[in-house]
Amino acid sequence: MKKSPVAFFVLASVIASCACAQKLDWQSVEALKPNTRILVLTERQSYCFFQSATDDKLFCDLLPQSSSPLERRFDLVFSRAEIREVHNAPSTQDVRVGLTAPSDDYDYSKGFFALILAAGGGGGWDYAHQPNAFAGVKIGGALSLDLQYDRIQGRNGFSTEGSVVLPFFRVPRYQPFSQSKFVKIFAEPGVGYRAGRGPFGGYSSAKVLAVLLTDTWSDSWIAPYVEYQYRFPFESPLHGDNRLTLGMMLAVCEHCGLN
Repeated sequence: MKKSPVAFFVLASVIASCACAQKLDWQSVEALKPNTRILVLTERQSYCFFQSATDDKLFCDLLPQSSSPLERRFDLVFSRAEIREVHNAPSTQDVRVGLTAPSDDYDYSKGFFALILAAGGGGGWDYAHQPNAFAGVKIGGALSLDLQYDRIQGRNGFSTEGSVVLPFFRVPRYQPFSQSKFVKIFAEPGVGYRAGRGPFGGYSSAKVLAVLLTDTWSDSWIAPYVEYQYRFPFESPLHGDNRLTLGMMLAVCEHCGLN
């Protein structure tokens, strides 16, 4: 049976994480000093700073705290029954046999896409204020290929377009140990060709892509996106059209291990 590269990476990442961190029994967990960085394995992996533990609960914070009274609210509270393992985690990423142990203090939003698989559709208007509509898919990574079926000025057509996906910035800025949502902005200059009845033929394209992600990007790669595009036909650059796309994307980050 052929194994999925994604499944292999997830398994290898877990192995790498456990290899670089000492496994602790519950008595050792209870004896930890506050603000010790640990890895808690439940149904997922959570890096945090230990604060305290009782017979049936573990209290943890995403950032080190100056004090840890039990009456205050903690960032993370784990039931002992749901905890599979607790590890004494390193403070920095540990690279073993070519793998980097995943860590919540790493900015996965940096860099290019490693993989894009997206589907979306939308509409817009052309230079004569006539509406258009389209639907299609996007495949690639730092370079992407768009395949779309569209309808312009009452005529059906099919377009193929290649683009460079250049990372620009994110809003809000990255904060260590954050698990908040953010929007990552990409610029996509490209060229394409539209076949079928109606206008266009060869054209150049300028696009802006906005993807909604979270700081734990490596745990969830499915994301909604919005893309704005303006197309410039080679034969008549001023007779282009505007298009707005809404869709869902499998977006794998450059540092998520599928390289």
